[in-house]
Amino acid sequence: MKMFRVNVLLSLGVLIILFLLISDYSRNSLKQTETVSQANERKVLRILSPYDTTASCKMLQDIATQYSYIENNPKVEIDFISKNDFKKEICMNLDQNRLADLIICDNSVMPALINLNVLRDLSDYIEETSKGPHYFLGQWNNTRSDGKYYGIPFTCDPYVLIWNKDLFAKSDVAVPRTWEDLKTAARKVQKVGIYGLGIGARQPEEITALFMQLLYSTGGSIREINGDGGMKVFELLNFLKTNKLLPVQCINWNQPDLTDKFMDGEVAMMINNLSALSVIKNSNVDFQVGVDAVPFDKKENYMFHGKNIGISITADYAESIKFLDYVTDKNIVSKIAEATETIPVQMDVNYNYKNDGFVLDKEFIQKQKEHGIAKSSLNSWFDISTAISDGIYQIISQTDPSLREIADQMQDKVRIAIIEN
Repeated sequence: MKMFRVNVLLSLGVLIILFLLISDYSRNSLKQTETVSQANERKVLRILSPYDTTASCKMLQDIATQYSYIENNPKVEIDFISKNDFKKEICMNLDQNRLADLIICDNSVMPALINLNVLRDLSDYIEETSKGPHYFLGQWNNTRSDGKYYGIPFTCDPYVLIWNKDLFAKSDVAVPRTWEDLKTAARKVQKVGIYGLGIGARQPEEITALFMQLLYSTGGSIREINGDGGMKVFELLNFLKTNKLLPVQCINWNQPDLTDKFMDGEVAMMINNLSALSVIKNSNVDFQVGVDAVPFDKKENYMFHGKNIGISITADYAESIKFLDYVTDKNIVSKIAEATETIPVQMDVNYNYKNDGFVLDKEFIQKQKEHGIAKSSLNSWFDISTAISDGIYQIISQTDPSLREIADQMQDKVRIAIIEN
């Protein structure tokens, strides 16, 4: 009997030990499952971006991937969208209360987003981090409203003249500096199947930005479109079109299309954003490429074209601020400029373009930094750009357009858009 009791006790002991081991294993397994679940369910930070070139998209995706790999950081997902659909996407997401955490936009568009109550006030963050002095003063103009900051400059991507150096050399053509030089050069380099000059006139914000680039070099302004300055721009475009130096089909080209036409040899020179060089660099074109300032009428004009980045009103603010800290670090700012062939947005970040085979004059970069002005900071930019692009479309597409009538109609529409907003 005693032996039986001992065996029973031993058996119970073994069962208890097995139970404890199984319980401990189960707890550990549960913890591991919870850890995996937490890892799989980590936060996601969403960015909305209107980039449409391969180099720019790759740059932003690389930044997102690198940031996501850092311990304790959320996964970053980017929604790339065309500029034509940008406003519609923003308005739809705003109505459904599902805006992306961070929004990248053309700097001229940011005042309109502020007016739509899409972006969050970042004034305290900018003041606490003392970011202001690191950027060119003019770049901040399109980030502010009523003295508050709603964004940070992300790229500096000015309009430039890009030309086929081989074709210019064969035609013995000098680089145009003024509009008269531009007309002369376009005539000399024009060949069968090759237009003298190309622009992208399909996307409203793009052609409006180019229009303003030309307008301000005449001494005019967006509030005087039907004045002497605006009329000079219309006359220039009409002259180029009438003399077949500018292709009518450019009304169907956006900026990437324009770059493709240039690389294919259909246009001898183009006025495009500096970032077009990133596409050209990766295409292995069989001719040398030159780049310089956009030709002017009365005075040289340097404008801050490029993109800003802001945080939406529905964002995870803490995580979004961490991402802003990351992308405004000097090393990242330098990498953005290098990948996109743009000018670094921060004053104390340098980049040597000669390493990429493009000789961008240091004087041009310095003038851009010192004399660059922001495009008009207007809440009604979407309506203004529609009015201006419609007028330019008429000038380029119509056989004998009435420039005065188009200018007056355009000015009326722009004036109404400004007043109503």
